[in-house]
Amino acid sequence: MDINPYDAIVVGSGATGGVATLTLAEQGIRVLVIEAGPEIKRDEASSNEPKDTLTRLSGIVSKKHANQSQHPGYWKNNPNLYSNELNHPYSQPKNKPFLWTQGKQYGGRSLTWGGITLRFSPEDFHPSKKDGYGPDWPISYDELSPHYDFIEKFCGIYGQKDDIEEVPNGKYIGKIPLTNNENIFGDKVKSKLNYPFIQSRGFDRNSSVKEDKWPQSSSVGTTFKKALKTGNVQILSNHLVESFETDKKTELASKINIVNLENGIKTSLKCDLIILCASTISTLRILLNSEAKSNSCGFKDTSEKLGKYLMDHISICRFFSVPNTIQTKNSSTPYPELSGAGSFFIPFGTNLPKPESINFLRGYGIWGAIDRLGIPKFLQKDLDSSMGFLIAHGEVLPREENSVSLSNKTDNWGIPIPHIEFEWSENELNMVRHMESTIRDSIEAADGKIRRMDELMKIPFMGFFTEKSIALSGNPPPPGYYIHEVGGAAMGFSEENSVVNKSNQLWRCKNVLVLDGACWPTSSWQSPTLTMMAISRRACLNIKKI
Repeated sequence: MDINPYDAIVVGSGATGGVATLTLAEQGIRVLVIEAGPEIKRDEASSNEPKDTLTRLSGIVSKKHANQSQHPGYWKNNPNLYSNELNHPYSQPKNKPFLWTQGKQYGGRSLTWGGITLRFSPEDFHPSKKDGYGPDWPISYDELSPHYDFIEKFCGIYGQKDDIEEVPNGKYIGKIPLTNNENIFGDKVKSKLNYPFIQSRGFDRNSSVKEDKWPQSSSVGTTFKKALKTGNVQILSNHLVESFETDKKTELASKINIVNLENGIKTSLKCDLIILCASTISTLRILLNSEAKSNSCGFKDTSEKLGKYLMDHISICRFFSVPNTIQTKNSSTPYPELSGAGSFFIPFGTNLPKPESINFLRGYGIWGAIDRLGIPKFLQKDLDSSMGFLIAHGEVLPREENSVSLSNKTDNWGIPIPHIEFEWSENELNMVRHMESTIRDSIEAADGKIRRMDELMKIPFMGFFTEKSIALSGNPPPPGYYIHEVGGAAMGFSEENSVVNKSNQLWRCKNVLVLDGACWPTSSWQSPTLTMMAISRRACLNIKKI
């Protein structure tokens, strides 16, 4: 194995791994990035029909993508960007399904990221001050704000300043116009219901679009691109991290154990600093395999909270139709693309409508779009109406029983696989009922009607597929569906009640940092990736101060 000298190891090359690598490399720290998947070319990541459809069908029949095929992004993106579940399995109780999406390639899941970038509000870092439930973050919005600024300016985020407390303003390069029907929808929900309504914030496209350059939403198109130019970065692809081991005297990590996925050869690398950015569940798997309970040379988790308090967002989706505007009827332009910035939000947070009907803690927001589904007119049943969707994402409370542990089963390389136990609580199910009422009120205020997909489209057997689809069933999809899982190695104020400290270090093993979603003590309701990236930059800028 031909590896040059390095000072730090970053595990994972996705959104957080890219920020961590860039931040360290620009400080003169030599970084070795370990990625479980291969390096791929730009044209291998974009959509390619009809080849992609055939690949998807093969993935479902062979069960390579049995779970991941339930996610709507799987049907938009190149299916090869979703990991082979037969090679990278996990276990779960039959009565508690969890849909885990994995992206094992250079760039990770940033290649399939939807690209929504809403900031947390100051209140989101200290939720228990309002309702008395659970932990708070050991960091504040003010501490993270300059790192939000950097990520937004560096990556090129679209949006506009709306001065709404629930989603603080950011640094934007411009905005992507709303469609005529989206503007009308927004005006009506604001005037009739007094709901907040904003242009969404984020990127204009992802890797599914055919272009020569990597999109700004991908780590390979932004952070890694610049990091490689420093000359301080090298990448080791197709290697899976199994665990790390510690020196018994110092309690610091001294080596990391990896396996070559192409030939199965296992080896160990010396290390002075480990940055875990493998994505929430993959990082928890590494930590659980490295903890003293399963590894005689492992670190000590004195909190006994490692793997516990896994969270996600609970969500429901409704499709609807609204009357066409004159501009829409006469328009010959193609449908505008749905993207992180090409869409809208009703960003309630905890400032929810109908407070008298609230019987749950925390809040939610609603993402939506109209005239962006890209469905040709000849497939539409009603040409006098336009199609839209609303998806509500709600905060899930941290609960000890929602967890990741090590299964007694192993993968092809003899490494214990993750076992995921997660189910919605009564709190989340009560929230869903409130979401349904709010979505219905919003659509009715815009003179629209909730529709099933088979009522909107002229496709044979559409009703059959609607009944089989998790997203279209009318019930909240199972945990993991929207790929917003966080928690399991929460940061906190003391080692008795958390796994990592406010600098993202393991309490007893301070040269190991957890920077992806695993370190989150609460989930809030916003899409998590922007906040993960800001946390990564903050932690890596503090490395020399540790």
